[in-house]
Amino acid sequence: MRISFLIHNVYGLGGTNRTTINLAEALAERHEVEIVSVFQSKDAPLFAMDPRIKLTSLIDTREVPEKDRAVPAEVFPAAEARYHQYSTMTDERAAAHFRENAPDVLIGTRPGLNVYAARFATERTLSIGQEHITLASHPEALLPDLKENYARLNAFVTVSKADAENYRRDMAIPGLPIHSIPNSVPAPAVSPADPAAKTIVAAGRLAVIKRYDLLVQAFAKVAAKHPDWQLRIYGDGSQHGKLRALINELGLYNKVHLMGLASPIEAEWVKGSIAAVTSDSESFGMTIVEAMRCGVPVVSTDCPLGPREIIRDGEDGLLVTPGDVNSIADGLLRLIDDDGARAAMGAAALRNAARFDPAAIAVRYEKLFRELGAHDSTAAPARPSRWSRLLRPRAKQADAARTAAPKAAPRMSGSVHAASDGSLRVVPAATAPVDQGELLLIRRGGENRTTLRVPLVPDDRGGLSAAIEPTLALGNAVWDLWIDPARGPRKRLRSDLLDLRGLVAFQPDPRLSPVRSWLPYTTVDGFVALTAREAEVHAEAQDVDIDDGEIRVAVRLFGTDADIEGFELRHRGDTDLPVLEPTWHRDEDGLLHATVTCATIARLHREQQDLWDLSVRVSGRAEPVRVAGWFGDVRERKNVYVYPVTVFDDTPRGRARVRPYYAVDNGLSVNAVDLK
Repeated sequence: MRISFLIHNVYGLGGTNRTTINLAEALAERHEVEIVSVFQSKDAPLFAMDPRIKLTSLIDTREVPEKDRAVPAEVFPAAEARYHQYSTMTDERAAAHFRENAPDVLIGTRPGLNVYAARFATERTLSIGQEHITLASHPEALLPDLKENYARLNAFVTVSKADAENYRRDMAIPGLPIHSIPNSVPAPAVSPADPAAKTIVAAGRLAVIKRYDLLVQAFAKVAAKHPDWQLRIYGDGSQHGKLRALINELGLYNKVHLMGLASPIEAEWVKGSIAAVTSDSESFGMTIVEAMRCGVPVVSTDCPLGPREIIRDGEDGLLVTPGDVNSIADGLLRLIDDDGARAAMGAAALRNAARFDPAAIAVRYEKLFRELGAHDSTAAPARPSRWSRLLRPRAKQADAARTAAPKAAPRMSGSVHAASDGSLRVVPAATAPVDQGELLLIRRGGENRTTLRVPLVPDDRGGLSAAIEPTLALGNAVWDLWIDPARGPRKRLRSDLLDLRGLVAFQPDPRLSPVRSWLPYTTVDGFVALTAREAEVHAEAQDVDIDDGEIRVAVRLFGTDADIEGFELRHRGDTDLPVLEPTWHRDEDGLLHATVTCATIARLHREQQDLWDLSVRVSGRAEPVRVAGWFGDVRERKNVYVYPVTVFDDTPRGRARVRPYYAVDNGLSVNAVDLK
């Protein structure tokens, strides 16, 4: 069959984009599939897509001026949330596309596009509407438009059974079959999570409906009993500032981290052993299935509509009371306190979530297409007679000649996997054009572009990989990763996935020198690079606590057992200011503790922003050792490790605030900044 999905903007982020691509790729195994994106905003979609899928855009917003799209749409419903982006141009181009390229099946992916599917599908096209949120989420003003136009659809599909029932009850449309088929989530490209990890992971929009405020409050109760556990929240959104303030208010800034956006997200799920969803409402629960497919049990609120249709309570996860901090905390503690239950539920989650595999969901859609009597324009014609075969070329050969096109060269892409000893394994993708050769590490910048070569060798997966061992000297530099195959030109390695769970808690043997750290990352243009640091002696920042006008920094020294002469805080620019000497002590575990008095920094406030760098003086070394955060899996600590401020009204420059922070090189500093 020829199947078309009509989507708002497949070039951006979003759950609808992700699940549409998942389903399209599964259907492309047996069908001709097209994704029609009403809008195009960049050269390529953020989510990788199977090259067998035809991608068409109706309006490239970079090329079509807004004035040409100013006439309001007449077909797209005025009460739809995206109406302001639609126009008579989108109406006309969508109608023309499906009139000239009539598919066998046309699937809309949001209310306004379901209306397009209903209105613009030809008589030979099966039109299906999809609901990716819920009936209850739509404004009342939209419902009459939907009821009128959905009557023209051949079928309507929700992602939960509960929402399908809501549609049947509250928007009964005679003759319209309403089905529920869940979203799909592919098997992750990472091994299952380790149930021993002491991290809880959550991911999604930082929006009010997600109730991450309740999760943070619940985690405060967890941290009181289990101070060695951490919470990571991935995503971005309107609640970021409020969440940051709540984390600081509760004193959880060393344990709760707002990680920002991350893709692919499976590399982050496997850094935890418990996932948390605390929403007031979930139309489906993509993040629940994503975590489960990584072997992570989910503690989720039993909110309408999706979670209870995904989680088998007590078997592969837990359902807790929506809006109830104590219930959420109790669910988290139940898994934290029982290692065996946590591991068993993780294994069950991995097993049970296979029912959401794209291949399984595609079969359900194919069954629906057949039940609705979809036409198949790609079906082979009836077997021709002996004479007709002699008189004309075979249809199959003619079709091949018409559709043949040069194939795109295979991408040189791959993944990086970090072990708990800090070593890295670089794995070219199975589709990468390499059967033997070398991994190249090319030092970035300067005239001397040093190249290091590491052989690609067969591994236990039946593929090739290259090992970067902790003993490899990379100095202080950024290195780009390339693949030099035995045949063909070398190519820079594109990033498919970075599995860095082994680096989360990694710290080397403190007795070894030189001290080395490295952290792979994906560049803004999608390639793999490596930030390396090396020193004979290193002072690693641990927890930073702010209390009663003092900044207390815990530091572990690596690469030496020499005596400590003290700490110093030096102004970055004004050499006339004194070098401050924070008080310090060493605890019984060898950890150093330095205390900076905020009032002293405020009293010396001279510029709009004063910057003070913290170092430790080590006996026998001419220069002090900068305190910094080298280890772990966070490349830029500045935006993740954010500490509370201490405000002073009477500095030499008036009102100002003092706060510890990580600089761009991950060195720990203290700044004093003017306040209005």
